[in-house]
Amino acid sequence: MRRLVAIASIAFATGAFATGGWAADYEPPDFPTLRGSTPYVPAPTRHVNWGGFYGGGQVGYGASYMDFSKAGRSINAFDPNVSFTAPFGSVSNWVSLGTDTGKAATYGAFVGYNWQFDDLILGFEANYNHTNLFGSQSATRCYDAVLTTCSAAITLGDGNDYNATVTATASMRITDYGTARLRAGWVADNVLPYAMIGLAVGRAEISRYATATGTPVNPPGTGTPFTRTEGTFNSSMLMWGYSAGLGADWLIYRDVFVRAEYEFVQFLLVSDFRSQIHNGRLGLGVKF
Repeated sequence: MRRLVAIASIAFATGAFATGGWAADYEPPDFPTLRGSTPYVPAPTRHVNWGGFYGGGQVGYGASYMDFSKAGRSINAFDPNVSFTAPFGSVSNWVSLGTDTGKAATYGAFVGYNWQFDDLILGFEANYNHTNLFGSQSATRCYDAVLTTCSAAITLGDGNDYNATVTATASMRITDYGTARLRAGWVADNVLPYAMIGLAVGRAEISRYATATGTPVNPPGTGTPFTRTEGTFNSSMLMWGYSAGLGADWLIYRDVFVRAEYEFVQFLLVSDFRSQIHNGRLGLGVKF
């Protein structure tokens, strides 16, 4: 019996050893890369190229808010040294002007340079626009021997009484303006949305004057009807300010892009005139 148990133990141990060996012999090997093939490498991220110089043209429509509230104080009409109209006194003592809004088409050009950092764009641009934004404000004082809504008839330098009307006017016409601005944008495929901020300079023609008209109160022979206008007309001046806005460039064919943008321009007080411009534009440009 003992001999039979010993033989069975030896047979079991031998089988276990053989099974482990066969398992080791059939363990699947590491398969090598096929000859002639290359490992998979992900393609690098592609960025649409917006870097470098660019330029183009644009058209748009603008609205200018013009503030004349301080312009009245500089209407120096009816010199006190002129005896006939001296009784009117200084127009600036009573005139009170308000605001007006001028609207007009704009057209111009732009040129700039972009620095690209992957999808981030930083750039500088010069932008010019020609336009015809006009606004004006007037105030009136009347003198009449009958109308109770007016002051009494006025005695002028010739000693006669007159029914008269004095109208003070200030006006502004913006003809050109440009901005030098910094841009920051983010590339989204072939679209480049951006924000901008910069300095602005504009050219305007300003006028401030007063017109007096009058007729004698008494019968003919005791005075002469008259019209007198004094002041400055179409005086050219430069205005300085700042600008800000938003826009987007859209690449439509290789290096050709279209543009849509809004720009706000605020001019500082110059010669008692203040103005701002809201402008929407469409443009066509080329990258060089």
